[in-house]
Amino acid sequence: MHPHLRTLLLCLALAVAFTGLFQHTGIGINLLLFEGLAVAALALGTHRPVITPKLRPLMLGVFATAVAVVVHASSMAVVLNLLSVALAAGLLLAPQLSSLHHALLLAVRHLWRVPAAYMRLLPDRGTAAARTALTPRTAVTMAGVPVVLVLFATLYSGSNPYFGEQVDRFYAFIGNADLTLLLTFLLGLLISGFLVLRTVHARFLAWAGAKQDALGTVAPPTDRTELRTAITLFAALNALLLLLNILDVQHVWIHFAFTGQYLKEFVHQGTWMLIVSIVLGAALVLHFFRGGLNFIRGKGALQWLCLAWLAQNAVLAASVGMRTYWYVHHYGLAYKRIGVVLFLLTVVVALWLVARKVLHMRSAHYLTRWTALTAYLILVTAALFDWDTIITRHNLAHRHQAFVELGFLAFMDERTLPQLQLERTDLDAITAHNEAVLGEERYGRFPYMSPEDYTTAVTRRTGAFLEEYPKRSWREWNWADARAYAALNGR
Repeated sequence: MHPHLRTLLLCLALAVAFTGLFQHTGIGINLLLFEGLAVAALALGTHRPVITPKLRPLMLGVFATAVAVVVHASSMAVVLNLLSVALAAGLLLAPQLSSLHHALLLAVRHLWRVPAAYMRLLPDRGTAAARTALTPRTAVTMAGVPVVLVLFATLYSGSNPYFGEQVDRFYAFIGNADLTLLLTFLLGLLISGFLVLRTVHARFLAWAGAKQDALGTVAPPTDRTELRTAITLFAALNALLLLLNILDVQHVWIHFAFTGQYLKEFVHQGTWMLIVSIVLGAALVLHFFRGGLNFIRGKGALQWLCLAWLAQNAVLAASVGMRTYWYVHHYGLAYKRIGVVLFLLTVVVALWLVARKVLHMRSAHYLTRWTALTAYLILVTAALFDWDTIITRHNLAHRHQAFVELGFLAFMDERTLPQLQLERTDLDAITAHNEAVLGEERYGRFPYMSPEDYTTAVTRRTGAFLEEYPKRSWREWNWADARAYAALNGR
């Protein structure tokens, strides 16, 4: 069998499988099954993948997040699975790539070129010049043909009622047809081509391959004004940040006092300002350690001032973490608070990488490469957890200690419904504690959900879930929803 025909048949079979697994259904176990079939298609294809050491963590990420989707089907798990697939596809196209962001950019370029790659598989398409003339732009132009036809058919319909009648009959036929079947198959064909086909990106690979971790030797500037300016600036910034850290350690770490609504303002405003300052601080270090400035004589003082500045920013990041801890302690868990913690973990590693760049004269590529890998590993690890269930259980378990926002809990994911079944006495106790935290007058000014509205919302959502779940296809099955359904049915 001709290699092109073999590849085309594999893509068609994979597209048919995608259609059967995903048409008219949600995401669940079908994602794991499809990706298993995709791996089999890659093994049977003409371009068998080479599993490099750089690719193994991504393949593990694909498998782990796919299993997480089967377990709890959270949106985060789905997004991280798709991201892992895209990154793995980029490295399959170019195993020589060393950074995740380059792999992602290559994957986007490859997706754009998939229609043209399909056209190259078709036999007897003319001369070699004609084949090479087929570009992604040409493919998009060809895809625009139906749009142009519809436009002129509409114009002609207005000019002739008899022609318009025939066009209306055609539209009625199309409307009665199951277009979702066709659209799902076309999406499956695009995804199959993205995973199986190979496209050429010589210019991109030449650009990405030129990026190195180590700095090339650059002539240092003769004017030392910028060096003296940098030393003065970082000396002043270190003194300023030292004062802030001392106050934070005193008032946030050691002598923290809970002051109700003030804590929310303290965390909401202060946290994001501190995060921005940390990012800008790292950017400032990169600015003064660029190009020839890395090789200038007498930079030792600047290096130590920058390292002190980075260490102090790490302390500042820890203070942000402490603020978030106190916020969770008094107001419970929420998505943004978890996001802050994940971001802080990435920031601390990034600060360490910036310090290595300063000491060992590494390039910006080194920093972005390892920061991207760190962020990916942190996000994949986070995607393995069912945060909706964790948030619900934590907040309800600490309802006698922390403020509980009933309006937030009432609309958590359906898999948390068994935990949301609260007695009226529990709801009244939560409301009384909330009033004690904020003050009855202040609590009454905000549109917090009442116990009655909470019970109505949870009861309505529970009834809808119990009615809808048995109608679901086995393709979207996940363990968390199945467990929730069994618990609500008393099994």
